[in-house]
Amino acid sequence: MATVKDSIPHIIRTAEDPRQEGIWTARLSKIEHVNSKIRLLRLSLQRDGPRLHHLPGQYIDLYIPNIDVVGGFTITSPPQSSSQSQDDPHIELAVQSSPSNPPAAYLWRPAQEILNSTVTFRVGGNFVYPPPTLSQEGCQKLDRVVFVAGGVGINPIMSMISALDVLGADKAGGMTRTVRVLYASRRDKKNDETGSAEEEILFEKRLKDIAEKWKNHDRVDFKYTLFVTSGESGTERTKEDEVEDGNMATRYRRITHDDLFEALGPEGGRDHTVVYVCGLPAMTDEFVALLAKAPGMEERRVLCEKWW
Repeated sequence: MATVKDSIPHIIRTAEDPRQEGIWTARLSKIEHVNSKIRLLRLSLQRDGPRLHHLPGQYIDLYIPNIDVVGGFTITSPPQSSSQSQDDPHIELAVQSSPSNPPAAYLWRPAQEILNSTVTFRVGGNFVYPPPTLSQEGCQKLDRVVFVAGGVGINPIMSMISALDVLGADKAGGMTRTVRVLYASRRDKKNDETGSAEEEILFEKRLKDIAEKWKNHDRVDFKYTLFVTSGESGTERTKEDEVEDGNMATRYRRITHDDLFEALGPEGGRDHTVVYVCGLPAMTDEFVALLAKAPGMEERRVLCEKWW
């Protein structure tokens, strides 16, 4: 993930997770600032190197020269981006500033110090789409997918949604008949002289673009709701400030249980529904317990991952 709990190193916390065979080499080819706390980094792969077949939602164990701690960062790009048929096969990471985490601190050094540096990584994790808890037949019958993310918990879910988007509505693993995205994040103000400009939320624009693409589609009902919570210096807003535009909405509050039940759809139509939840442990535990016991649902169709 983009952050790790300092007292539990990533490699220990995920020791029981499956890992793919092989180690890949990549070049840090691009750095883009999303806001004052999060960077997007592109790791370009060797065109003549081993092929990478990661699944949407997986993470990497990142090995940085001269740093003993192994970094754990979620791949935020879809698997299609790493294909060697691309002009620049790569994976993308969203890394939150964390000075006490040596791998994250390295990736937050001044760009000129780390651009074009070489790193190696392994791929792991089982919080993936399509859901490994269902049979192949069960995955093929899915007609509703609900994604629930809090903060940088959007990282694996962004990879999943992007993969669905690229595959489209007519391929296995692509868009299902109904897709609901519930994303809660705080928005801080920029630390500038005016104090009035607001910072961008991670993947805010990317999700809007995908929602716009699937707006009014004849076979896919896609809806994206951003829940903006007040940041460290953010301004409280009210229901009157909320915006709804076609298949996109902005709410100035936290995600409620009613929001989750609405995303699940009618009780009688939940047989082929799957839910992905990723965020802080408190949010994840609460939502997973609620969703797994919701009428028409079952535990194996509610998947979760916690970020620390």
